[in-house]
Amino acid sequence: MTKLHLGCGENYLNGYINIDLPKNENSVQMTDIADLHANLLQISYPANTIEEIRLHHVFEHFSRPIGCALIASWNSWLINNGIIHIEVPDLLQMARIISSPFSSLKKIFVAERHLFGSQEADWAIHYDGYNQKILSLLLELYGFKINNIRKNNWKGTYNIEIIAKKINSISYVDAFEITENYLKNYLIDDSPSEQKILKIWLEQFKKQIDISFSI
Repeated sequence: MTKLHLGCGENYLNGYINIDLPKNENSVQMTDIADLHANLLQISYPANTIEEIRLHHVFEHFSRPIGCALIASWNSWLINNGIIHIEVPDLLQMARIISSPFSSLKKIFVAERHLFGSQEADWAIHYDGYNQKILSLLLELYGFKINNIRKNNWKGTYNIEIIAKKINSISYVDAFEITENYLKNYLIDDSPSEQKILKIWLEQFKKQIDISFSI
C-alpha cells in the first residue's frame, strides 16, 4: 500500500513516495532527494488507494480555501482507517512569544518568520495559521478522527503535529457543504461584500478540488 510524503524537502522517509518541487524551483535545498517531482496542487491519486499521507511544514503554505480542498481530496485518496499526519507552526505559542514583553527582539523576529514564512521565494510564504483547536476541527469536519497530538520545538520555533485516522468518506458534494459552513466562520458579518468574499473562496475551492479529488 502506498504512503505519501508531500513536500519532503531534504528529509527522505523510507517506505514513502517522497514528493517535492524540482531542485531548480527550490531556493535553499542543497540536495535533491525526491522520488517524484511535482506541484502538490497538480497531483491526484485514485480513491481509496493511499495508506498514509504526511506533510511537515507544508500545509500552512496553502490558502484557506485551497487547504480545505486538499483535506477533502486527501480523504478521498486514503483507504478506510488511513492516516494523515500534519505538522504546522503552533500559532498560539508563537503569538505568545510575539506578545510577551519579556521576549527579545530576536525571538520576536524568529517567531514572525515562523508564522509568515521565510519569503525568499513565492512558495515560501505562509498563508494561514493554526492552533491545536482549529486544525483538529478542520480534520474532524472532513471525516478524520484525531489519534494523537504532539508538540515540539526547535531553535525557538514551536510546532503542532496531529495524527488522524480516516473514519468517514467525504463525497464531492458533501465537501462543498462542509467547506462553505467552515469558511463562513471567517466572515465578519453578512454584508454583501463579505458574501462576495465567500463566493470567491468557494470558487477557489472548486478549482482546486476539481484537480485533486478522486471519485
